[in-house]
Amino acid sequence: MIIAIVLAVLIVIFAFQNSETVGVKFLLWTWTASRALVLLLVFLAGVGVGWLARGARGRW
Repeated sequence: MIIAIVLAVLIVIFAFQNSETVGVKFLLWTWTASRALVLLLVFLAGVGVGWLARGARGRW
């Protein structure tokens, strides 16, 4: 429980320190979002790809 609280506090600090907006361009899309949100989305995409790759490796 203590580890979860410490991680939550670190995530909140990270979000406040990276709250400025950045422009993101991907193929034909352009959008602005906070840097923390962009990093979170990229992290979640990496987790998803790793999860899919692990599942595909288990089937072969």
